[in-house]
Amino acid sequence: MSLVRSVSRQLSAVLVGETKSDDDELSPSVLSSSVGPEIASILEKHGDKIHDDSFLKVVRQLEFWHADMDLPDVELLALAERLANIASWREDLEDESVPAGEKFKIPKVRFGKTELQMPIVTCGGMRVQETWIPDTVPLLKPNKAKVVKSKSQRNLEDVVLSCLNIGLNHFETARFYGSSEVQFVDALANLIKEGKIQRGDFIFQTKIAPKGGIKREDFAKQWEASWSNVRMLGYVDLMSFHCVSNDDQIDTVLNDADDGIYNFALELKREGKIKHIGFSTHGSAANIMRMINSNKFEYVNLHRHFFGDYHAAGTPDTLGGQGNAACVKRALELDMGVFNISPNDKGGKLYRPSAAVAAAIGPGMSPIAFAALYSWKVEGMHTVSVGFARSSDLDEVIEAARIYADGERADALVRAAAGRLENLAIEKLGKEWFEMGLLNVPSFNEKETDGICIGHMLWLHNCLTAYGMYEFARDRYGSLENSGKSWSKSLSFEENKKKNFNFGNPGRFYDAKVDLSEALKGHYDPELVISKINEVHNWLKKGSPLPDEERKKLGWTQAYNLTTWEEYPTEVITVSRILLSRMGIVSGGGKSEAAVQEANVMREVVRRKSSLLLQK
Repeated sequence: MSLVRSVSRQLSAVLVGETKSDDDELSPSVLSSSVGPEIASILEKHGDKIHDDSFLKVVRQLEFWHADMDLPDVELLALAERLANIASWREDLEDESVPAGEKFKIPKVRFGKTELQMPIVTCGGMRVQETWIPDTVPLLKPNKAKVVKSKSQRNLEDVVLSCLNIGLNHFETARFYGSSEVQFVDALANLIKEGKIQRGDFIFQTKIAPKGGIKREDFAKQWEASWSNVRMLGYVDLMSFHCVSNDDQIDTVLNDADDGIYNFALELKREGKIKHIGFSTHGSAANIMRMINSNKFEYVNLHRHFFGDYHAAGTPDTLGGQGNAACVKRALELDMGVFNISPNDKGGKLYRPSAAVAAAIGPGMSPIAFAALYSWKVEGMHTVSVGFARSSDLDEVIEAARIYADGERADALVRAAAGRLENLAIEKLGKEWFEMGLLNVPSFNEKETDGICIGHMLWLHNCLTAYGMYEFARDRYGSLENSGKSWSKSLSFEENKKKNFNFGNPGRFYDAKVDLSEALKGHYDPELVISKINEVHNWLKKGSPLPDEERKKLGWTQAYNLTTWEEYPTEVITVSRILLSRMGIVSGGGKSEAAVQEANVMREVVRRKSSLLLQK
């Protein structure tokens, strides 16, 4: 019986007052196995010190490794011990028998030329706020006074305190993240007022998006709106030009004119309102390299993930490769701080990993831990951003940080897992395609593509066929479908780009009417490219989800779900849902009664199973 069905039956029994004498009927199969009582005993030993959300995550992972992967009993018991220990990090922090200086903290590294001591994990601020509606929207804009008294604010405060207690002191937000900027500032400012922290105890980053051709006075208005929120903190440690992706934006930001926005940022730095200037980007690899090579910035926020580099995936890197590997290397050469955006979400939706990915990485560490370790140990990046929706989201990154601190063992673990994943990709894709499939494909910025994200779609095809990442690929293709919907033959290429390209999601999806022969003339197999992008379009286009049975046959199944309840601003971001949430018609997320009940039921099952061991 699947864990979801098992828990559903347990909840039904609790809600209607049923009692069952047969524990096997009420339990996840792992707890009804021959080693179920021993696993339950391990969980019970730590149970009171494990948060409900973490408890559920532990059981879900154990069920996958038992029911789907048939992990041997000895390894299953070791996994239960490992997961329970990881989930007990709060217990470790509160253990008064251990001196404060000996308790584990997230390691810190020098963040390039900023000279900041940066924690290797960053608290990203776009999954924990009350709403996505920005404060620039008339009538619907969030009421600041109400937002900071909301349930989401209590949850955010718990996240901030949990991060600080474990040594994670970098908080990153943006004006585009709805009420996030307001809420983070309020939480941090209150901690300062209460004397729990000082301003120098944390690093605060916010980001402001420059439109192509924006004038200094208009950018200054955006800054002032942001400054009205963050003034109470005294200064901004890291101010980023947000999501600088297209040529017009780059031209605008790099303009050295006295009345340009870069010089405006320098003035803010001279005034002490900001300490360091950088940029974030979802652009093509070549455009990102152009920004880095300007040598105007102290740090960069970009995508560089084991499974692919988001919108930079499949775009030429100016050095004969593809993606952002060369950008990271060049940024490090220039002594820039390098910040990896969203390795858990845009790097593969690893909080709901595919079964193929989880299996290849193995039970020794989570896919989330692997992604972080790959960033630090293989790419040399300084910090990885995690969008914390709840404090239990710290579990997997604390695991990663502990492994990182273990030196040579960390190197061996991450390289072994990467090797298994690469071998899986070669087996599924063929060595020739694995090595050359994404090379010599022009980016969506080039006229011969007519704006089509060829590389992006080939990347998603790889994610599906090599790694079974169906949910992730569908999400990402949906973003492309929302961009370029109004592409018109009556407009020039440049006019279409300006009208259609969202700088957060540049490029557009597959259009079979476009002749891509010129665009693909440098590729080793143009016909195969056309076949693959047509195939991935049919797999992922809106309105045609693959049935569960077909996905199972293809091996495109999910391993487990580490999302125990929906984050506050909602995972699925649509205009209608944002508006309905703002008006109180639908929930914007938050811990549900079902999640509470599920945790209670699971704890009771564990208690009963654990007692069986004592009776022997």
